[in-house]
Amino acid sequence: MIAAVVSPAAVFSAAPAFAAPASTTRTQNDTASIAALEKAAADAATAYDAAVAAEAAQQAKVEAFMNDSQPYLGKLEAARAAAKETAAAKAAADKELAAATAATAKLDDPATTEDERVAILTRLHKATEAAKAADAANATAEKARTAAGNALDDARVAELRKLYTLGEAKKAAAAAKATADKVLADAKAAAAQQPAKEDTPPAPADSTGTQQPGAVTPVADTAVTTAGDTSTTRSSTTSTTATSAKTTTSTTSTTSTTSTTSAAELAETGSNPATPYLALGAGLAISLGAAAVYVSRRKAGQSA
Repeated sequence: MIAAVVSPAAVFSAAPAFAAPASTTRTQNDTASIAALEKAAADAATAYDAAVAAEAAQQAKVEAFMNDSQPYLGKLEAARAAAKETAAAKAAADKELAAATAATAKLDDPATTEDERVAILTRLHKATEAAKAADAANATAEKARTAAGNALDDARVAELRKLYTLGEAKKAAAAAKATADKVLADAKAAAAQQPAKEDTPPAPADSTGTQQPGAVTPVADTAVTTAGDTSTTRSSTTSTTATSAKTTTSTTSTTSTTSTTSAAELAETGSNPATPYLALGAGLAISLGAAAVYVSRRKAGQSA
């Protein structure tokens, strides 16, 4: 019976478990990591600003190039003028060739003299050669005009391609900056929350004002030992109270003192704060049992 009362209180024993503070090395590592992340974020911001500036400069260059695409536009205009001249020369040569060809009809006329026939044939030959030369010059001019036009188009495309590339670089720099900022913010938030997780809550105080450790550890052996001690105390107390009531009172006082001392000792070792009161209850139960035995024996003696 007494063992059943005492055993639950004796299940808990002293086992202080105070959380160890964060080490200096860990604090230094966290500070170094945050410093590295801050530098990475600053570098990412610098790269992003540079990318924005580069895109803006290229945008201005593209606009200026579209308005005045020199020297490509100048070359194209010159090629166009040359092609126009060769085209006019070709047209004139073709017209002369047509006239010279038409004049050859007089060759069959009996009234045409030999000198006139020579002149007609000479004119035809010259017109033919001039027409061929005009065709070649015109073809060359057209080729140059086409090349100048393609060069201008290629230059425009190249400038636009540069603008597109710089725009993509700005997007990548913005993404890198956002990532660096987020990683830095997460690291700072984690560092700010770390001390709160490692703080140990204050331990409750017992009736005497002594602060108890927050953690307790169950130990089965203490329960067995306490139960054994309680049984021994019960036997000793029963024997003593059978002799006299004064001894019973003394035993009760001694038991209470022992329980109080045990409670204080348990509090100092970090056990559950309820342990002293459970032990005191066990002592009172022993005293009441001893008193009951004494009264029953005294009544039996009077009856005899």
